[in-house]
Amino acid sequence: MSTSTKGYVDVWIEDGKILLEVKVAPIIEPIHKAQAISYLKVSGADLAIVVNYGGPSLEDERLPNFLRDKHPEFVWHSQPPGQDLLYPGLTDAMRRACHRVHFTLGPGFLHQVHRRATMIELRRSGLNYQYIKYLPVEYDGHLLGSQDARLILVENQVLLATFALRATDKTLAEQLKARMRRLDIGLGLLANFYGSRLVITPVRIK
Repeated sequence: MSTSTKGYVDVWIEDGKILLEVKVAPIIEPIHKAQAISYLKVSGADLAIVVNYGGPSLEDERLPNFLRDKHPEFVWHSQPPGQDLLYPGLTDAMRRACHRVHFTLGPGFLHQVHRRATMIELRRSGLNYQYIKYLPVEYDGHLLGSQDARLILVENQVLLATFALRATDKTLAEQLKARMRRLDIGLGLLANFYGSRLVITPVRIK
């Protein structure tokens, strides 16, 4: 059964009061607990139990839903501009939108959940954007087909890629650079929602 935001819980118990997350890993890692807490936040369940079968013996951890009656406020402190000096005001607003999404949802959801929530937050922030689902593939003036892109072009100035990946490498930045060249965009942002901390990496081609 899935939550309303399409984060997939392994097992629901007691009519949704308890959720069971099953892992196969050497140990229960902090990210596993963070994901379970995220599911507690959006589902309203009373308890999450993380069970791990990957170690030398069965391991489990119980996580009560202490967040249900707490309503912490999101606070944003503008960051000094770094290597993305092209649009400091715009990139600060985009970072704020992404961090608010991560603060609200937490880790553990599918790529598209974070992407859709980010677009909602961009709209709430008064930023115009275009969702680019596909890009045309051409060769020598001939259209060969289309390529899956799933990018967010903000104010026709910054290309935003949102995802949730445990491990990343330089391939993501190079792929984004290629798409930036195709769209004639000088700045891109890679936003990785996987971990307990959001990681945003600027990408430049100019």
